[in-house]
Amino acid sequence: MTMGNALKTILSLCDYSGNWPRFYREAGYDVRQFDLKNGDDVRLLERIDANVYGILAAPVCTVFANSGARWPRTDDEMREGLALVDACLRAVVIYQRTLKFWALENPVGKLSRYLGQPRMRFNPCDFGDPYTKKTCLWGEFVAPSPLFVSAKSVEPINGSMMWARYGGKSERTKEGRSITPLGFAKAFFEANQ
Repeated sequence: MTMGNALKTILSLCDYSGNWPRFYREAGYDVRQFDLKNGDDVRLLERIDANVYGILAAPVCTVFANSGARWPRTDDEMREGLALVDACLRAVVIYQRTLKFWALENPVGKLSRYLGQPRMRFNPCDFGDPYTKKTCLWGEFVAPSPLFVSAKSVEPINGSMMWARYGGKSERTKEGRSITPLGFAKAFFEANQ
């Protein structure tokens, strides 16, 4: 652990798996993970006294993802989803003076209607995980590129593994689909330290 990184706080919002901030944690950053499944509702997140260096946000995508387009969403479901997105963006506003980067992740879908076009799009296979899941990132960050990071692009031999393995609407399905691919997580860390 480097002493300099211990003073840098990374907020990981709506990321139950902890994959996205994993490499920051391993490098000695002060990672603070907030997810409803851990009893921390990001909508109720109070300001913390810390040097917040980066924010990684992955709000629940169920109502936004194109993969769920066949199931119509109610206005209440859309409000609930947007409330999580808004809470993540509120954190960006609160800590903007100390932020070096922030990113909000969600699959290709309806979120562009509310946030505009994403800054970056990728598939996990672009960073070494052999499956596809079209994903968007909004924010202020250095976009990782397989040409400049350790994770290299691979053929998506598993295709749309998320659908094959986790098809349907169960809680297990939602949780499995929401896990940040480790190749991307490492590439993002390498580009944004």
